[in-house]
Amino acid sequence: MKIAIVKADGKESGTVDFPDEIFAAPVNETLLWEAVEIYRANMRQGTANTKTRSEVRGSSRKLFPQKHLGRARVGSSRSPIRVHGGVAHGPRPRSYRKDLPAKMRRRALLEALKQKLQTDNVIVIDDLVIAEPRTRLVAEALAPIRGKNRTPMLLVSSQHSPELVRASRNIPALDLVPEADLNAYAVWRRQKLVLFKSACKPLVERYK
Repeated sequence: MKIAIVKADGKESGTVDFPDEIFAAPVNETLLWEAVEIYRANMRQGTANTKTRSEVRGSSRKLFPQKHLGRARVGSSRSPIRVHGGVAHGPRPRSYRKDLPAKMRRRALLEALKQKLQTDNVIVIDDLVIAEPRTRLVAEALAPIRGKNRTPMLLVSSQHSPELVRASRNIPALDLVPEADLNAYAVWRRQKLVLFKSACKPLVERYK
């Protein structure tokens, strides 16, 4: 499976090979779905909170006698069935964190990469080197492959670059991740996967 390398002017300059025996196999959708769900669960803050009947304001006095009024019996104004009463079985602060074994994380990333490759959503570009952290420089460099529709993209660099991070963070629907920090959720989240030429070799070497 060969992917063309796109230069800054939009023309092709060579190809990068992704071995078919690794990246052309059927995608394990179940593993990818499970990994994405775990990544999303681990991002939850778990701070949602509602007050029970013991925490809301109001008297605990019985509102009216139990009998002889011809109406339903009722307790205090803090009962969950009354307006401004407490909430029954509402959310409480808790951790949603789940563990994903290292081997499953590694394999889930491979499945996400295979999915992008097999659906023609991977683009390889020459390494982007900028002298100063200016958003305009990154936007102009990505214009030939992004177009005017602002396709959601994940940009994968070979190593961390503070200038590139600062220059790209103001561009809508564009994420930047170093190759070493790549994960299945980051790949799955964006429509297009844009790889720097220098990031392709270590990415392929992971699964040889």
